[in-house]
This record gives sequence, C-alpha cells and structure tokens, in this order.
Amino acid sequence: PYFGGMISFVKDAELMLENNEIDKLRGEERRVEKLVRSFATNWKKSIELINGDVMKSFTNFKNGTSILQASLTQLIQYYHRFNKILTQSPCKSWAIRNELVNIHHVMVEVKKHKPSFV
Repeated sequence: PYFGGMISFVKDAELMLENNEIDKLRGEERRVEKLVRSFATNWKKSIELINGDVMKSFTNFKNGTSILQASLTQLIQYYHRFNKILTQSPCKSWAIRNELVNIHHVMVEVKKHKPSFV
C-alpha cells in the first residue's frame, strides 16, 4: 500500500507504548526518519495515485467516491496517530519531527478529492 510503512509503524509503536517498551521504540528513530522523509516527498502523488486506482477499479462513480473518501479518511487518521506518537517520549526529542508535513496541509489536499455533488 502507498502508506503501508507508516501504517505498520503506527501499529508497532502503539503496541510498544502500550507495553511500555520505550527502549524498543527508541531504536525506531532511523525507521521514522525514512518514513517522514518518504511521506514528505510522496504524499501528494500517492493521494493522486490512490484516487486513480479507486476510480479505475470502481466504475460506479458514487461507489468509487465513497471508497476513496473512506481510504483518505483512514490516511488522515493514521497520519494523526503517527504525529501523536512522535509527541511522546522518546520520540519528542527527535530532530526529524521538524520535517513532518503539517496535518492541515494533508487535510486540505484530501478535501480536493471530495466531490460537492454526491
């Protein structure tokens, strides 16, 4: 999936935090650096590709639009969770946090794919 690395990290990191495995999470800094930089570089293009894939796969416009919106909602939710993880110890001291794409920019882009007439 387009954002599979981030989704996988969120699931892993939430489990580490839940189990108080702070040292294990501390060892994920390089992984997070790659995820943040990859997201910053590719997120807009990935949203466009998801849009194209869904619209090709679901020829019924209303169904395709509903599926696209559900997918993009999931993206926003996971990106929010990703950001939240990075505000917690030990992640909150990582310099890579300064390179995060502002979630509001992501939300604005997602809104561009929401039809006003459905």
